[in-house]
Amino acid sequence: MPDDEILNIQLQAIPGGRKHPVWVNDDNEEELVRDAARQLRQKFTAYQQTFSEAHLSDKELLEMVALDVAVGHVKLERNNDKMSFSTKIHQLNEMLKTYLKEQ
Repeated sequence: MPDDEILNIQLQAIPGGRKHPVWVNDDNEEELVRDAARQLRQKFTAYQQTFSEAHLSDKELLEMVALDVAVGHVKLERNNDKMSFSTKIHQLNEMLKTYLKEQ
């Protein structure tokens, strides 16, 4: 696919929900977006099953899923802020040196 080609794909965020058009730039981005939609559907279904006796609306379940996803995102952001990439590389390098000395 040429770099300037943009794909329009249809995705369903919740089981049985409406399909929404999503524009993606390439196959890698399409895979990423499809995986994200799949994870949303899985989380939604899990919350639906967990809270089935509470008879929550789809909107309430989506709010819970959104909070769950946001918390995960904030955790990742905080972990990335705590340790720079170069520090991680340095640590991995030291671990590799130690491992190779033991061999």
